[in-house]
Amino acid sequence: MLEVKRTMNDSYDNTITICNTFGLEIDCIESCTSIVRNKQVVIDLKLTDKRPPCPDCGNESVKIKGYVAKKINHSILNDKGCVLVYHARRYICPICHTTYYEINPFVFKRMKISSSVILCVMKDLTKPSETFVSIAERYHISPTTVASIFDATVNIPRAKLPRIMSTDENYAFYSQDTHSKYVCVLIDQQTGRPIDILPSRRYDYLDEYYSKIPKYEKDQVEFIATDMYEPYRRIIRKHFKHSLHVVDRYHVAQELNRKVDSIRLRIMKPYGCINYKDRTQEQKDAYYLLKHQNRFLFKHFNNAMCKDKKRLFDVTRKRYYNAHFRAYLNPYDIAQKLVSIHPDINKAWELKDEVTDFYVSNTIKTAPEAIEKVIKHLRESNIEELVAFSKTLSNWKVEIINSFCTSKAEYNVSKDTGEITVEQKRINNALMENRNAIIKLVTKAANGYRNWERFRNRCMLVLEKGIDFEIDKNDESIKIIEKKTRTTKCCPSPISAINRFGVY
Repeated sequence: MLEVKRTMNDSYDNTITICNTFGLEIDCIESCTSIVRNKQVVIDLKLTDKRPPCPDCGNESVKIKGYVAKKINHSILNDKGCVLVYHARRYICPICHTTYYEINPFVFKRMKISSSVILCVMKDLTKPSETFVSIAERYHISPTTVASIFDATVNIPRAKLPRIMSTDENYAFYSQDTHSKYVCVLIDQQTGRPIDILPSRRYDYLDEYYSKIPKYEKDQVEFIATDMYEPYRRIIRKHFKHSLHVVDRYHVAQELNRKVDSIRLRIMKPYGCINYKDRTQEQKDAYYLLKHQNRFLFKHFNNAMCKDKKRLFDVTRKRYYNAHFRAYLNPYDIAQKLVSIHPDINKAWELKDEVTDFYVSNTIKTAPEAIEKVIKHLRESNIEELVAFSKTLSNWKVEIINSFCTSKAEYNVSKDTGEITVEQKRINNALMENRNAIIKLVTKAANGYRNWERFRNRCMLVLEKGIDFEIDKNDESIKIIEKKTRTTKCCPSPISAINRFGVY
């Protein structure tokens, strides 16, 4: 037997709740009651009879033909399902015999889910950690319904190319059409807003993509920041002849760290091949240092700082007990032991810090001469991995020098003295790395996507921080709007979001 009981809320409380939820006036509801049936809240309501005129002939003396009970899924409660049983009036015109329903403020046309639930679904989909499944469970609907709502609402087009553009790939989606496992992400380096997300980073695909963009728009791009991927350089030279190609400092440091780590592994491998019992104490110490203390190799020996704002490799820093050496050591002691293992370790550390100093202590004017010295020192080290890295620097020398160009000035005010300092911000891909992390979170939370258009639109929606959703009561649809912190511009449909992005 069904469990049926009256809730503690009276009719007036139910009316107030419905009015607040759907933005209605209190006089719009004639009756409203609620019960709990099988752990599901059922709200039974009827709207006030306002007798709208006949839509065909305009006759105002219409009659009520009857009522039709419509069940609407309205999951305003997180712990249980909620259903609206809306008794919709159906009118008939005595002159032309036209029948029609009263205006339904709860759902969109031909839907059985309330408009407020759809709005909540769309707002939750802007969060990267949410999935279609988690949102479906929250609002007591199916994941397929959530996906259908999203596909019907969001279709974000390409944005206009900005003055400074960042390009990078992301291992987030395998495209069967282009046979590519990397997506190509384009963002506005100054605002962080997404320009577009492409299913492939290959030259042929990018060449076709940029060929469709008008020349005047491409000519407005002044800087393009990328990593050291050769097809990017070929694309920029062909389509962006008036732009400066910038190789991001992060990717240069990343490649250098890989080379330093290769040196570490090359030296450590022979010790690992020896049985532990057959190793000498010196071999055990070397293997321990290279295996478990290698993080220090990637710190700057002179400039690395700790949270206490003191040098990491300060000889006077407090020592802690080390179980392997059975002695009290600090980072400076560990560093000295590391560089004594092999001459290549010491040389690699020095040259790594020299490359770091090259970026810190030079400007666009001094960089060309300074990079030649760095390349020369790397080549003269006679270390195979560093010689290979010197060839990389030589190959990308022009693009690396372009990274010393500044994009804007940042003003900082000292809290103690009130002194204002001006810092020129160089062009880099740091903001892109943040956006890539968000895309990876979207992919990981959902355990991957198979539908490319859905994946692209979801990432574009999550990355675009300046939009929100609201219900348009005129045409019963969801509008994409600017957030209230900015100038609000309503979009009558998802496609009209083109105006927000400035796309022709």
